[in-house]
Amino acid sequence: MWLNAMSCRQQAVALPVADRGAPEAALAVAAPSVTRLGRTRFGRCLAAGTMVAVVLVLLLGATQARALPWTGWSAVPGGGTTLSAPSAVIFRDHNYVFVRGTDNRIYVDRYDGLGWAGWSEVPGQGLTYDAPFGVVYRNDLYVFVLGTDSRIYLNRYNGFAWSGWISASASGVSASAVQAAAFQGRLYVFVRRADNRIAWNTYDGRHWGEWATIPTGRTTSAPHPIRYRDSLYLYVRGPDDGIYQGRFGGHGWMAWSELPGLGKTLSEPGGLAYRDSVHLFVRGTDQRLYTDRWSGSWSGWTEVPSNGRTPSGPTAAADSGVLSLLVRGTDNVIYWNCLFP
Repeated sequence: MWLNAMSCRQQAVALPVADRGAPEAALAVAAPSVTRLGRTRFGRCLAAGTMVAVVLVLLLGATQARALPWTGWSAVPGGGTTLSAPSAVIFRDHNYVFVRGTDNRIYVDRYDGLGWAGWSEVPGQGLTYDAPFGVVYRNDLYVFVLGTDSRIYLNRYNGFAWSGWISASASGVSASAVQAAAFQGRLYVFVRRADNRIAWNTYDGRHWGEWATIPTGRTTSAPHPIRYRDSLYLYVRGPDDGIYQGRFGGHGWMAWSELPGLGKTLSEPGGLAYRDSVHLFVRGTDQRLYTDRWSGSWSGWTEVPSNGRTPSGPTAAADSGVLSLLVRGTDNVIYWNCLFP
C-alpha cells in the first residue's frame, strides 16, 4: 500500500530552465512497500537543529538570492509507497494527507503538530487510478477522486464520520485527477476533458450546477485552483509544458497568461495562498521541485532546497504560519518539507 509520515529532514523533487550539469543522487531512502499501515505518533516538523538558512538562487541565471528557513526533506514514516501525487489540506487545525495506495484504494493520515495518527483507509472501499484531492467547504472535509470508470466521486467528513463515496455529478467525467476550491460560498470543481479542455462545475452543499468548459486553454494534467483575495486562480500545465494562469472573478474567465521565466513542468502545479501571496510549486523537467511567489508580480523561479526529486505533482498546506510541502519521491515514498515564516 504505501506510507506513514514523520518530520522534515532530507529528500525528494523538481523544474529546470538551464543545464544544471551532472545530476546528484535522488532520494536516498528506499523503504519497502507494506500492505497495512499501523497507527503511530512521531516527530515534530521542526526537530532540534534542523532549522537552516538555505540560499535559493533564481533559475534564469540571476544573482539575486535570499535565505528561507526550510527544514529539508524527510521521509514520511511507515515504509509505505504511492503511485500518484499526495494531497494535503488543513481541517480543524490538523494537516490531512490523502494518497492513492498501490492497491488503488484511498488512504488518509493526519498531523496535529506533534505527531501523525497513522494511515487508515478512507471508508467506503473506493478505488482510483489517480491522485485524490482534499478540500474544506462549509466546515466539512471533502475528498474527490477519479473513479475507475472515469467518473467523479466524493466522500465527505464532518469531523466524526465519513459519508461514504457517492457520484459527484451524473454527467461528470475526467481524464485526470479532480481538483477543487471553495469560492464565493460554492465549491468549484475542475477536471480535464479527454480533449484536454478544462471543464468546471459548482456545488452549493446540496445541488450541482451544470458542467461548463472554459472557452480557451488546454492542459495535459489536472488543473489546480487557488483562491486568492477576491478571485479564483487556475494554474495549469500547457500542451507545451509551460505553466499558465487563468483568473475567475465570479462572472467570467480572464485570458490565460504564461508565468514569466520560461519554466516548464511535467505534472500539474500545486500551491496555495500563504502570507498574502500565491506560492506555486512545480515539478521540473529535471524532476526537481521549484517554487515561484506572486502578490501582483512574480518573484522568479527558485529551487526548493535539499536536492529533492519527484515523478508527480507537489501539494502544499499551511497552518499556524507553517507551510508543509509534500511530494511523492522517485522511490514512491512520500516526503515532506516545511517552510517557517
